[in-house]
Amino acid sequence: MLRKLLFLVLFGGGFFACKDDDEILFEVPTEFRKIHFDAMPGGAVMHYYLPNETEIFGVLVRYTNAWGEEQLKSGTYLSDSLVLDGFTEARTNVPAQLTFINRDMAESEPIEMTFDTEESATVAVFNNLSVNAFWGGFNVTYDAPETVNGIIHVFYLGTNPLTHEPDSILMASVPIVEGGDTLNFVPQQVMDSIDVVVRTDDYRGRRVKQMVVAGIPSLSMDTLSYPDDFAFEFTGEHLENVEFGFSQDYLFDGDKRGDGRRAHLLAGEKYKYSTYVAGPNAFYDADEPTQNRFILDLKKERVPAAVNLYAFLYYGGSGYPYRNADYPLPSDVWSGYYPTRLPAKIHLYGTNADDPKSVDLSTCAHLFTLDDDVVWESGFENSWAKLTDHYSTPNYNIWGMNGSYLTATDEELEAAPPVMLNMLCNYTGAAYRYLIFVVEDTYDSLRGGGQEENQLQYVTINELEVCIKAEAE
Repeated sequence: MLRKLLFLVLFGGGFFACKDDDEILFEVPTEFRKIHFDAMPGGAVMHYYLPNETEIFGVLVRYTNAWGEEQLKSGTYLSDSLVLDGFTEARTNVPAQLTFINRDMAESEPIEMTFDTEESATVAVFNNLSVNAFWGGFNVTYDAPETVNGIIHVFYLGTNPLTHEPDSILMASVPIVEGGDTLNFVPQQVMDSIDVVVRTDDYRGRRVKQMVVAGIPSLSMDTLSYPDDFAFEFTGEHLENVEFGFSQDYLFDGDKRGDGRRAHLLAGEKYKYSTYVAGPNAFYDADEPTQNRFILDLKKERVPAAVNLYAFLYYGGSGYPYRNADYPLPSDVWSGYYPTRLPAKIHLYGTNADDPKSVDLSTCAHLFTLDDDVVWESGFENSWAKLTDHYSTPNYNIWGMNGSYLTATDEELEAAPPVMLNMLCNYTGAAYRYLIFVVEDTYDSLRGGGQEENQLQYVTINELEVCIKAEAE
């Protein structure tokens, strides 16, 4: 037993990376030679059979990878397969030398074999990779096999901000995703057209393949006017209440920062909001797929660019009562923090179906997805709504404010960037008559022992904006 343990330790540590020419060799039983290979992305899987309680303990495989490096893979009777990796392009008849190890630590006569490989993910991504125009930038889409490895790097050719010389500007270095991905980029530098470089490396930092796409146009967009250019409909319930300032009209009154809400607070009307609230029970439910759809009728087929949803600026978090508090609001509309009514999970679709109320969303073009962490306290720092109204949101002086925007000057309020969910649409050039978005969840502060605050599933939007691809004049 001690000898067997010593063997396994040495075997796992690469003890047999090289063998002495004077070593005593032995013949391998025929039944152990039943070895076959299955090609896989970036290499192959070798299948072997080593029964327990025999003189043979393990198997060694020597081969040369795509980088010209000698490789040694080792397996024992505790398994029945080995991964032979280290390849990029697909290859056939890669030579390999197999030997077996017995109880006396002796290596067998070598067996010469060959195996085939499939191209690795770092190569396969380029088979269906495209660099496309995007709103103010570009996007990269690619397919990838189920077995993935390596990194994809995306650059554009711009101006180095330090040297002011032409340079490649890195936009992202991310792991290749199983099945593929779409990566959207909006460079800070404004250009009429963009030259893009896409490169892949393996996990050891070795460059595998590169692709350059020149002259990608930067798309521009126009903003539609309501109600002349588009119509809005929600297929669920929404609130219309003059006393508390709830109405669909507030979606299109031009107030992107919550100026009306601020005016009410300054007048001491903390329970008047001047905003839009959908609900109760406004969340999308796949079991009732025709309910709770926000439908935008563009009145003719247009290329969608973005749907923007706006929220209040930071006004100090007053006027959003705790659950069961003594306040006059109907139906427990707020019951806590304002962000608990803001979308955290949302999907946007485009369609030309005759009836957008009944069309199967799986048949529509998927234009945008938001999938945020719904727990506000842990996820808000990365949220689109991190600077919205809240009781205890930290660091609000990052806009140059010493407090909330409730007491800001007119100049400070005008200069404040709005709190906006910018739903930039995936661009293919396709035009759609209808845009549909559904909200699956809002943020959740989980106060009071973990009780969800938005139990009645309200959704609030302060302003809604629709943008399309700019049409040539």
